[in-house]
Amino acid sequence: MKIGVIGRTNVGKSTLFKAMTLEEVEIADRPFTTIDPNRGIAYVKYPCPEKEFNVKCNPHNAPCVDGTRFVPFDLIDVAGLIEGAHEGKGLGNKFLSDAMEADALIEVIDISGRSDKGGNPTEGYDPAEDIRMVDEEILLWLSSLIMKIKPRDTLANEIYKTLSGLKFRFETINEAINELGVNQINAENARKLSKFILTHDKPMIIAGNKMDLLDKEEAEKRAKRLSDMFNVPVILCSAAAELALREAEKNGFIRYRPPADITAIKQMNEGQTAAINTIKKIIGKFGSTGVDNLINTLLFSVLGAKIVFPVEDERKLSDKRGNVLPDAYLLEKNATAKDLAEKVHTEVAANYKGAIDCRTGLKIKNEQPLKNGDIIKILV
Repeated sequence: MKIGVIGRTNVGKSTLFKAMTLEEVEIADRPFTTIDPNRGIAYVKYPCPEKEFNVKCNPHNAPCVDGTRFVPFDLIDVAGLIEGAHEGKGLGNKFLSDAMEADALIEVIDISGRSDKGGNPTEGYDPAEDIRMVDEEILLWLSSLIMKIKPRDTLANEIYKTLSGLKFRFETINEAINELGVNQINAENARKLSKFILTHDKPMIIAGNKMDLLDKEEAEKRAKRLSDMFNVPVILCSAAAELALREAEKNGFIRYRPPADITAIKQMNEGQTAAINTIKKIIGKFGSTGVDNLINTLLFSVLGAKIVFPVEDERKLSDKRGNVLPDAYLLEKNATAKDLAEKVHTEVAANYKGAIDCRTGLKIKNEQPLKNGDIIKILV
């Protein structure tokens, strides 16, 4: 699963990306810091079943820290967007094609209103303008691609052939055509189709970044207003605070366990201590930096994703080498045991004969979607 971080310039996209991945990326208070997309691995946290079964896990692909598994997913930080991107302005077409690599999008805004539409410092800017602009640019660009179609096959097939490289599903395109009653391509139909398939295949959440520059009541008021306006979750966060804590932990100064557990490990200088104390005040006011809440809301609430643990021995919950609960995978909402088998290995998928729910000992129906936290034995 791949998540894209998008937005206009200078709203904190790269800071959020680094806070989620600790990848080395250029971060600066100026427009177009990111040109080529930054790519990395981020993690969603999920309780390890080791405590439930009174065993000790031996993680392979998803580390376990204090009973919490860190399950990986791909993250891409896309270059900042400006108005007119669909016409190629700024890094327009590159931004849009890079963004469409993702299965879902996090749109970052400066909820404090302290940077304008060009990414320059200001006061009192309404970030609703950014959301409208980003939505419209993506919609216009996708519509322009659909408008170039010269039908030789069925309409659904032609659109799919044009858009399949952008990770849109044939089922969504076909559903859009049927539900909207489209039988020919024109500007109005291209726009309607684009809006439908974007909504279904590129779900979005908004990161209300720089919440720490506002009072809590004001920040929450702004988030609710934007959520109501655009019918999309708006999650308050401070990417800078999260990044500072992650860096301090990486360098051995603190132990950080979200949402609010910060423990000093070694002596810090006066400036470092003051910075950590400032972040503690932010967390005291908002309850957390908001970054984990952002990830969880997108993956579990918006996408309906699930964490699943495959094993080979259903009694010991281990692989053939005896490693207990070695792997954890992030799967899509309707993923089945066969989908899990494909995640594990192509050879496992090729020899797939069924699966067993290790909690119940019962065989799982092939078409049955898996549940969050399932422990599954794949039969080969």
